[in-house]
Amino acid sequence: MTGGRTASVRARGMAAEELSYQLEGLPNRAQCIAAVWACLQTAIGGDQLGWAGIDLSARSSEYRTDPPVTVAERDLADQWLTEIPTIKHYSVHPEDAQPHRISDLTPPRLWASTPVYRELFRELGYRHQLVIPAAGRTHTQGSGWYLNRAGRDFSDGDLHVARSLRPVLRVLELAYPPPGPSGPGADLREEARVRAGLTPRELDVLSLLADGLTARQIATLRRISPRTVGKHLQHLYEKLNCHDRLQAVNKARTQGLL
Repeated sequence: MTGGRTASVRARGMAAEELSYQLEGLPNRAQCIAAVWACLQTAIGGDQLGWAGIDLSARSSEYRTDPPVTVAERDLADQWLTEIPTIKHYSVHPEDAQPHRISDLTPPRLWASTPVYRELFRELGYRHQLVIPAAGRTHTQGSGWYLNRAGRDFSDGDLHVARSLRPVLRVLELAYPPPGPSGPGADLREEARVRAGLTPRELDVLSLLADGLTARQIATLRRISPRTVGKHLQHLYEKLNCHDRLQAVNKARTQGLL
């Protein structure tokens, strides 16, 4: 085995070990998702990271993303669900448990000419995608983790790291079953956000706060400074007319923000 291959194997092992360490003792799915995002960003890296639950028969989806998606972006993605190469592949081959890149499934030049690329990916500012599928998928329903990039494609090394992380992610799926796809609730939350005068990032920070993450954990997850998180919290408290985390979360729930 060459030195490069040895380093690659070592890196894959370290990524899985780090993810296992980060997930140990976390009390709920939201905090586990935050830990997974942080590890995926460090081990592989992307311009957008997310978890998605897809129901093709209902043409609906549930997204947890970093950075967060708007309702309009989610609706646009739902319009093109059946045309995204990775989703098409896993719907035809639900038994396939391996991670895949779009470039594994569609030649890059052909991909760039497709309507789904022009109308969805280019519109959102991304070109490449890597998906780590979850277990228990069917031809119409499934979930998984994904990373999107605007620039360079994911390398073979990135793909190997993704494969090494699957066993740990499988444990997460068993410990914290994902919720079902969302309905109109997301639209109602968006309306509540506009009424409250919150920005999408402020609502995102508020949601993470309600999930039990500390300001430092939020800063690490969102790749911003603790001081910036503090500014978001200050603005949240002012707009919600409250003075601390508990009051903010309680008031947010009564206003339909969570």
